[in-house]
Amino acid sequence: MAKSLCCLLLCFLIFFNYCSARQQKSRQQNECSISRLTAQKPSNRIQSEAGVTEVFDHNNEQFQCAGVAVVRYTIEPNGLLLPSYVNAPQLLYFVQGRGLQGILISGCPETFQSFQESQEGQQGREQEGQQGQQGQQGQQGQQGQQFLGDQHQKIREVEEGDAFAVPTGFGHYIYNNGNRQLVVVSVLDVSNEANQLDFQPRRFYLAGNPQNEFQQQQQQQQGSEGQQQQQEGGGSEGRGQESSGDNIFSGFDAQQLAEAFNVDVQLIRKLQGQNDRRGNIVRVEGGLQALLPPRGQQERGEQQQDHLHARGNGYEETICSLRLKQNIGDPWRADVYTPRGGHRSSVTGYDLPVLQKLVKLSAHKGRLYQGALVLPYYNVNANSVIYAIRGSARIQVVQQQGQTVANEEVQQGQVLVIPQNFAALIKARDSGFEYVAIKTDENAMINTLAGNLSLMRAMPVQVIASAYQASNNEAKQLKHNRQESTIGAPGSSRSE
Repeated sequence: MAKSLCCLLLCFLIFFNYCSARQQKSRQQNECSISRLTAQKPSNRIQSEAGVTEVFDHNNEQFQCAGVAVVRYTIEPNGLLLPSYVNAPQLLYFVQGRGLQGILISGCPETFQSFQESQEGQQGREQEGQQGQQGQQGQQGQQGQQFLGDQHQKIREVEEGDAFAVPTGFGHYIYNNGNRQLVVVSVLDVSNEANQLDFQPRRFYLAGNPQNEFQQQQQQQQGSEGQQQQQEGGGSEGRGQESSGDNIFSGFDAQQLAEAFNVDVQLIRKLQGQNDRRGNIVRVEGGLQALLPPRGQQERGEQQQDHLHARGNGYEETICSLRLKQNIGDPWRADVYTPRGGHRSSVTGYDLPVLQKLVKLSAHKGRLYQGALVLPYYNVNANSVIYAIRGSARIQVVQQQGQTVANEEVQQGQVLVIPQNFAALIKARDSGFEYVAIKTDENAMINTLAGNLSLMRAMPVQVIASAYQASNNEAKQLKHNRQESTIGAPGSSRSE
């Protein structure tokens, strides 16, 4: 009997491991049978009280292939993007403006503390002491005043050019404390192993009664499947206004939630966002008064913490105080620079430890001058999501059979996905081209096909001559005529 039970248990374990392996394999393999890549514009626009949310159709085949979802937020001055979390890691790029970014991690200490009220109590106590009054009442007053002060987790200043990492399930919010619009592009890696659900992006709002941008697209997809059976078919914007997207607290029983927070039910009604029609970006009346250290001091502290994070000395150091951002928009920080071509800056897991440990994404920001080139290349180990910041460029992409799957002029505000190993060539138009590429590996690598660090340079002249039926002199031209490594200055092409 015991022997048969052991055999049954062994068979069950083998079957369970087989199913788990198949499930993991199916999660890792996205559909990438792409015959055409086109530059994408936002397919859904949601207007809020203090800003706009624009969503790119994540059901598009190129986003499905890359396993990503893309959202753009435009936040007005004094606008607050409500706290939320998502089921996938995301990398934010701040295209324009400046603001404050808050990250919410349960269990981490409230390291930003305001004692303004307690200081006032202390000053009052000193005056009372000078007048010969007792200090005990002053201490009691100080304790009462201190409770009125604020303490919260770290808030980070952000500005144009910052790449900001948000791990899976981390709550976050963004506030615009500048005098111009704050524009942020977010790329979510829904195929990341940290997402244990399906490949659909899901945003869980902690406040308000906002329209959930991803849920709305899923509803539109379901609606389009049954559109042939319905004669009435309003546009996406009109129908979008009818769908509500309550925050997560709205699903709980109000009485039990009041008990959990130890507050009255009326306050819970506000927590649940009832009758809140402001959307997911709300206006902060009078502005957000946040406690922040001097900017330079904050950045130096974050850089010093990186050395501690590398050693992994405990939960608080590795999670609660991780450096989450790096500026890649400043040309002074360029990794690649060509005087007549442009420059490029990158951030990887080697630069920002959180990318290596939790997010598994990387990015580079490029600027091409008029007519300049990103020399032919391919991504070795990642898909690449290119967002056009300014200007325009002609982008050509070629798949494994030598067929052109993209020959697009990508303009400001558009997105194009370049799948892994697909060869690409980018040429800036007359206005130049500024872009950010977010990649689905924390240490994404490229191989160039032309230039002084290319695969062509790695081959002997005779191999090149034999492979391309060229003379040795022609092979040397292919190998040596382009001296730049990644970004090429405008050159003259010779016709036949």
